[in-house]
Amino acid sequence: MDIPSYFLPTLILFFTFIFIYTLRRKTSSTTTCNLPPSPPWLPVIGNLHQVLGKDIHRTLWDLSQKYGPVMLLHLGTQPFLVISSTEMASQVLKTHDPDMCTRPISQGSKRLSFNYMDVAFSPHSDHWREMRKVLVSEFLGAKRSRMFKKVMEIEMESLVRSLSANTIVNLDDKLLHLVDDVVCKVALGKSYRDEMFNGKTTKEIVDETVVMLSGSFSDIFPTFGWILDKLSGWNRRLEKCFSDFDGFLQMVLDEHLDQNARKDSDHENDLVDDCISRLTADEMKGLLMNVLNGAIDTSAVTMVWAMSEIIKNPRIMQKLQNEIRSCVGRKSRVDESDITKMRYLKMVVKETLRLHPPPPFLITRECVSRCQIGGYDVFPGTKVMINSWAIGRDPRIWKENPTEFHPERFEEIQVDFGGKHFEMVPFGGGRRACPGYNSAVSTVEFTLANLLYLFDWETVKKGDLDMEEEGFQLIRRKTPLCLVPIKYNGQQQ
Repeated sequence: MDIPSYFLPTLILFFTFIFIYTLRRKTSSTTTCNLPPSPPWLPVIGNLHQVLGKDIHRTLWDLSQKYGPVMLLHLGTQPFLVISSTEMASQVLKTHDPDMCTRPISQGSKRLSFNYMDVAFSPHSDHWREMRKVLVSEFLGAKRSRMFKKVMEIEMESLVRSLSANTIVNLDDKLLHLVDDVVCKVALGKSYRDEMFNGKTTKEIVDETVVMLSGSFSDIFPTFGWILDKLSGWNRRLEKCFSDFDGFLQMVLDEHLDQNARKDSDHENDLVDDCISRLTADEMKGLLMNVLNGAIDTSAVTMVWAMSEIIKNPRIMQKLQNEIRSCVGRKSRVDESDITKMRYLKMVVKETLRLHPPPPFLITRECVSRCQIGGYDVFPGTKVMINSWAIGRDPRIWKENPTEFHPERFEEIQVDFGGKHFEMVPFGGGRRACPGYNSAVSTVEFTLANLLYLFDWETVKKGDLDMEEEGFQLIRRKTPLCLVPIKYNGQQQ
């Protein structure tokens, strides 16, 4: 393709204009208000060169050590407020929650939430409130909790049989399949793990939505980013992702409509059954997008990190197994009633979520009215990133060895996940907090208790366990957690 002769001069003039505009804006803003400290940034790209291609959560944590827990970054032409401490998180999530409770508009989230019919990515509105009520009552309420328990027990028995038949297991895969099967059977009526749609597994389709929800050029370059999205092929990829995801969800809805027509009295209603008649198709799909993206990988990743830390620390594993086996006695499996007595197990789960919050950042918020955070002015349109990974390691709060796995620290520090405490924020806080935190924690506790009650565990090779991490949306182990399960024969057969 021939490039027109006027293309290069036009491009130079365009970027010159952007340079002058951003320079004037920077100069005028610093003289009229008290902006948060900021690392030096370049015209047009802002601070992108300092964060791209790196572990962003670590990079921003390092920058916050120099510029403070309230820091202003420019990613492209967009201002981002980065929060890295308990005190500042409390101001955003509690004190100024009404000023910062909406979500930024994004092409990816708008498309994949079916025009913001969901709960997680929808801007704050009356419709968002109604959809959140549906999610809480129909997926997280008492009725569904009983179904969760029933399905979880069945799937746990299947997992135990699988572990008993293997000498070496990839625990990443096993735990992901466990949670995937449980969530899909409760929400969709069955597991779709082995089914293909348009040449892809359902897991591949859902994983692609996570990638596309992370953003595009137009999110950080609103004026001209759409050109880059088009030239890079991002728009085509988004439409292909949406087509696959929409087709899969429509297939699920069609199957449920057929089941409802048959009126099978023996069928136990799942989430779709109970909501399909009261929600539009797009609202149903938006709700399922949140369930599939928010309830599966996060729980599985947390379990893998917990098992990694337990295996890496023999003292902790022995102490935890002693507690679990003492509470359970000689029963064949762990019951929910047993877990209420396992105080150390709850400390281990809290310590895992402190050191390894699955998403290192809470879902981005957007300021809707001028306010002050930490004494600094924050203006409408500013995106707000809360580094939950950094907050869980803040040495001002976690004074003794904050980067070490030490569950006993929770004997003195009382922290819950309900949004009242901000020493660690794996589930967020305020009105946009994750409503499924109780269900997620219960799933992790129940799974760990069974794994450690029924099996002893060894690494495949002797030596220190590799704990290197990778990822952006979710922080996973870089290498799979492969372990040797040894059947424990102390319980009654």
